[in-house]
Amino acid sequence: MTRIRHSVTAAATAVLLAPGVATASTTDSPDDAQLLLLLDSSGSMEDPDAEGEPKIDAAKAAVGTLVDGLNPDQQVGVRLFGGSVPLDEPREDKCTDSELVVPLGSGNTDAMRDAVEAYQPLGETPIAYALQQAADDLGEEGNRTILLVSDGIATCDPDPCEVAEELTADGFDLVVHTVGLGVDQETRDQLECVADVAGGTYYDADDTDSLTTALTRISTRAFRPFQLSGEPVQGTENPNDAPVIGTGQYLDTVADRRKTYYLVERSSPGTSLHVGATMRPTENVGLSAFYLSLETLDGKRCDFNTAMTWGNAGGNNFGTVDVTGFADHHDPDDPCGFDDQLLLSINEQQTSTLDGFPVELWVSEEPAATRTDLLPYDLDHDEWQGTRVGDPDGEVVGGTSFNDAEPIEPGRTYEGEIVEGEVLVFSVPVDWGQHVEALVDFPDPPEELYDYLRRTRIAEIGLVGPDRGDALHNLGQPDGYDRRAKVQPDERTTFAALSYDVEWNNRAWGNPNAADRAGDHYVVVSLTSGDEPGATPPIPFTLTVDVLGEVDGEPTYLEAGEQPAAATQEARSSSEAGADQSDDESSAEADPTEDASAAAPAEGGDARLLTLIWVLAGLGLVVALVGGYLLVRGRRFST
Repeated sequence: MTRIRHSVTAAATAVLLAPGVATASTTDSPDDAQLLLLLDSSGSMEDPDAEGEPKIDAAKAAVGTLVDGLNPDQQVGVRLFGGSVPLDEPREDKCTDSELVVPLGSGNTDAMRDAVEAYQPLGETPIAYALQQAADDLGEEGNRTILLVSDGIATCDPDPCEVAEELTADGFDLVVHTVGLGVDQETRDQLECVADVAGGTYYDADDTDSLTTALTRISTRAFRPFQLSGEPVQGTENPNDAPVIGTGQYLDTVADRRKTYYLVERSSPGTSLHVGATMRPTENVGLSAFYLSLETLDGKRCDFNTAMTWGNAGGNNFGTVDVTGFADHHDPDDPCGFDDQLLLSINEQQTSTLDGFPVELWVSEEPAATRTDLLPYDLDHDEWQGTRVGDPDGEVVGGTSFNDAEPIEPGRTYEGEIVEGEVLVFSVPVDWGQHVEALVDFPDPPEELYDYLRRTRIAEIGLVGPDRGDALHNLGQPDGYDRRAKVQPDERTTFAALSYDVEWNNRAWGNPNAADRAGDHYVVVSLTSGDEPGATPPIPFTLTVDVLGEVDGEPTYLEAGEQPAAATQEARSSSEAGADQSDDESSAEADPTEDASAAAPAEGGDARLLTLIWVLAGLGLVVALVGGYLLVRGRRFST
């Protein structure tokens, strides 16, 4: 995606969250997540599915597979409806026929398997009553999801769509996903309505395989809501009072137009301090931006960068960026690489509306390296090597935040689905000297998706390095492919992204600031809407990722306390010749992290540029404009 430096969807190194870690998200913590399976046990479940087998058998098999894949710590329960009162009993009894056969809890997989085994078709289809009971089962706290599976329209009043709407209107924070098992159009419309008003997604299923896929995807999303997370920290407006942070992950909020300061602690001289910052506002913020800066305590700037969190023109309200403090080989005694502490600041751009939204800070320390002047310093990076969409040989769901990226293997093509508003994150290992090529292919969609896709829906692909910054090769985009464009309703749409080669010295020049360390890189796929979001059926796609290039340029890391060797004069002169131009340009640029009075011209210029971007977005010019913007707003540091 063309804007990962300024508004990335994206990802980073997976983190195991320790007890006491705070979370902030569009939903609650996955530790509070509860999933209730609400299963139709009406007499029609005895009818054959698309494979000629009883629908109840497909449901048993699919739920059994789901149960086998659950984490024992996850809070899950099962409620049936239409399974206790025969059809010849009084209607009032049949229309209140719903039973919680497995109460919500963890470690109850054996009870769930027993319930599935005893699952039999019997009575009516009292969906509305079952929804009301399921809401009571879930209570009023935590991240709550109902997964409703039915093969027929409700046979009892009231209308289940109205009930779902009432539950939402009452402030009950609830998501209801629905699955129609071999249903007719009338039933499909009703189940789609329930999902729509309750913030969920409707899935069609015809047999065991399709039902298993639907249940697996819904349950995965239920337990992996997007979230920013980390140890709570409160930055200060006065740098003298700034909290000290070291390697780890932290959570704070952005202050209104003011810088927030932190002291980043270095454990050993000569190491590289990598700091990433990520935001995903929970509402439209327009073309907002935030700055991240790293400097010494006496005011020497080591690095700064900018990230946009887009909210208009199909943006995804998701931004991430990184900065690095390191000892450049031009100056082995550079305080950016040797001072015990560096001053980190974050602030929103003047016209932004990010005040009060959470920001996730990621701090990592890379060991000191010796003779980095002899490592590759190649500005002529590889072009696209010809990766093509392959035949799928696996399925993926994707992580939904930086902290749960789904690992994938290079050289393979995977099948997946995405719904409007999702950001899916995948991780792939990349070594020194290698780069990533990624293709997302939306095949010619089925006709039932045409109406949904006629409304502007923007798909995007991006690449992010291990420290949550842009790894995209902005000048190496393969011919014929975009990174961000509208998914078409009646034709195939393919997107592609290429990263820079991973080289240690990439951190010493502007553009590939995140392609400077080997490790897990991240492929990010997102789908957003250009106007008001709506209920979107899952849209199928394939993801093809390859890692190419010979392993080369691995730095020699030192033991803690060892000093890097000084660069040779010959190597230094050669490197300086290639760096003079970018250094001159850097010195001529305004510093967006100066005090408000000094920064006003620079930030005013940014505001005018952001306004221009917003206007041109509707004309389809935003990709090219942002590409130019990131070339001039890249990392700056003194040498």
